[in-house]
Amino acid sequence: LLQRHLHKAGYPATRDELIAHARDECERVVAALAQLPDRRYSRPAEVSRAFAELAGEYLEGMAYPARRDGLVAHAAGQGAVRAVIDALGRIPDRRYDTPAAVGEAIAEEEE
Repeated sequence: LLQRHLHKAGYPATRDELIAHARDECERVVAALAQLPDRRYSRPAEVSRAFAELAGEYLEGMAYPARRDGLVAHAAGQGAVRAVIDALGRIPDRRYDTPAAVGEAIAEEEE
């Protein structure tokens, strides 16, 4: 459990820095969950797909192919919530040819 929440912490780190990182992780997760449709989810993959679909709503009108920075900028310009912008910022920086490819990358990062 600790390593799951600290996997992206910067090391070396003090105890207080680790606590701050864990809080940020938890706040990000709660913010992302709060944006999902209110329904019953049967497995983690469904949660990841629902979040990727949410992110996709902010990418309507995006010109493809696109890279990560362009996706982030477009979503921000569309008023995307912080959880979506953060998720887009974590996908690999490569060329995305379709919205589905972006959704897959988001789902992989969120799992």
